[in-house]
Amino acid sequence: MSLNPLRWSRSVKLIVAFGVLYVVWGSTYLGIRIGLEAGLPPSLFAGMRLVPAGLLMLLFAKWRGQSVRISLSDFKIVATVGILLLVGGMYFTFLAERTIPSGLSALIVALLPLWIALAEYALPDMERPSARGVFGLIIGFSGLGVLMAPRITGIHGSPEQFLGIGLQILGTWLWTGGSVLSKRRPVKTDAIVATGYEMLTAGVVLLVIGTALGEWTGFAITPSGAGALAYLIIMGSCVAFTAFVWLLRNAPASKVMTYAYVNPVIAVFLGWLVFREPIDGWVLAGMTIIIIGVALTTSAPTRPANTAPVPSAETLLAAEEAEMIAEASGAGQVPAEGEQTSA
Repeated sequence: MSLNPLRWSRSVKLIVAFGVLYVVWGSTYLGIRIGLEAGLPPSLFAGMRLVPAGLLMLLFAKWRGQSVRISLSDFKIVATVGILLLVGGMYFTFLAERTIPSGLSALIVALLPLWIALAEYALPDMERPSARGVFGLIIGFSGLGVLMAPRITGIHGSPEQFLGIGLQILGTWLWTGGSVLSKRRPVKTDAIVATGYEMLTAGVVLLVIGTALGEWTGFAITPSGAGALAYLIIMGSCVAFTAFVWLLRNAPASKVMTYAYVNPVIAVFLGWLVFREPIDGWVLAGMTIIIIGVALTTSAPTRPANTAPVPSAETLLAAEEAEMIAEASGAGQVPAEGEQTSA
């Protein structure tokens, strides 16, 4: 066993960074549910999360010595991607969690890599999944069928849950559109700066939507609502995202992407622990099948596009990093933030 303190320090950093990525981005779905239960209206709640997070991202980029200036052409792309990813994808998670459990929402969002792979498969100028990847698509989407089965057959569920599930699926489609656009129209702006502007643009749009819907009427922030908002801004969007960016530079991308398998499990467990959201055989089976499908698809080699030129190794590395950052912003998702990054 090595006693080198520098090597030990790096190992500790890796463990802490992965722990933050797994737990924090997985917990953002619970944070959203807590804020909604505290009476925060969804549009203003989402907008108030993104505007401070976007400003913090730009400050972080400035601290790293990056210029935060952006060209008009890049801003148009970044703004469009931000609206698709965050006004579309993330905001629809806020809407969906008004009627469905946070764990179920996370499991539907876990299908994102499959929707993206399917979209790329349908476009002739993008990389296509191999046979193993296609098999993973079939398995993963069958997991969604398992989650839907008890609601379709009337075993349990309600019409309101169907609406929430539909909103969450629509949100994943919009997120997929933003992810594909960011890959097809790459910008020259630094990835963290671009993410900051995505968050700012989407946050302002959501605040406008909330104002138009009259959400300011009777608006009040309770201690639990303020705590949920602060957690999503600081931990979900900033701390976890910083850990994600650091891991991209210090760990294999295949290992970093394991957050896509772990986050839904964390979200389901926390939803059960805090709100006693039901975990029955259908949920366990659907979760297992989805994770297997996502693992098969994301780990499978891809086939090059029919018209794609042969890129250099440096171009491939930069493109992969920028794409993963774009897909994980806000999420948990993502990523979490994600912020899928995270919700």
